[in-house]
Amino acid sequence: MKRLDVGFPPLKIDSGKNIHVVTGVSGELIKLNNDLEAIGDISKPFPSSIISSAILGDKWIGAWVEGELRQARMAALDITNEWQDGVSKAELRNSNRKSQLHPESNSWSQLLDTIPTALSEIGGDLCFSSSGKGIYKINSDSKEIWRAEIPKWWSDKKIENQDLIVGFVQTKEGIVSISQAGGVAIFDANGVLIQTKIINLPEIITGFTYDEKNGWFIKLNGKCFATIESIQEKPKIHRTIGPIYHVISENGTWKWTGWRHDGMMNEGVIITKSRPDIGVGIIDNIVLTNNGKWDELRI
Repeated sequence: MKRLDVGFPPLKIDSGKNIHVVTGVSGELIKLNNDLEAIGDISKPFPSSIISSAILGDKWIGAWVEGELRQARMAALDITNEWQDGVSKAELRNSNRKSQLHPESNSWSQLLDTIPTALSEIGGDLCFSSSGKGIYKINSDSKEIWRAEIPKWWSDKKIENQDLIVGFVQTKEGIVSISQAGGVAIFDANGVLIQTKIINLPEIITGFTYDEKNGWFIKLNGKCFATIESIQEKPKIHRTIGPIYHVISENGTWKWTGWRHDGMMNEGVIITKSRPDIGVGIIDNIVLTNNGKWDELRI
């Protein structure tokens, strides 16, 4: 079946119940149904890049960062509504009231003085890290549930200041966060820190996927990835063709797409197939590539 291009170079896919939101490299957004058909038009609610995002029920929450103006915003867009374009970059740059400008179509929006990262859905709420500030859990209406200090894994201040949390996930041990350099922190339901540890890996962590049966798949920024059955164990390091960008777990098998290849691992056996482009995301074994086109997963 011929699938229409998304219409812009994509950066990532957020998937919820019967809905997918594709984010573009320049802040474009489009909603898709499970048949990969567009719901509404492409929109650009704010003229800056979106560095992190997640779906919470009927809301998509994103973090926009405008590096030139040193501004960050976090806002929620109602998935059931049509999303509209916001102001242009020139209008934002020339406005005397920059702090008054927020992403269009928002149900709430906040101007932040630090960069929010690792937006992650946790039990219908949102966890995220704010560099230099702390870790927060809020509900879909932006009401704070709890906040905690960012753990200190490193004695070297330079490493500590450059180490960002890449994501959160709910497990039987608690709410687990992992940082780029391998710092692991586990919090209870009230935000109390239970445990910290360091995973020693050969490359920087870019993200991870957790599955109750399949364990952990940790993406690294080079030609390796790691798997762990339990966060308490030592990781196994695996070689692959290049960086991996999106991973799914299916019936005990890891499947992924990434830099000019697709891959899978079942019972420790890795199979990869090359592709001429870059795989950005996967929906039901269909790959969205960096040129905005759809292609079958090649493994």
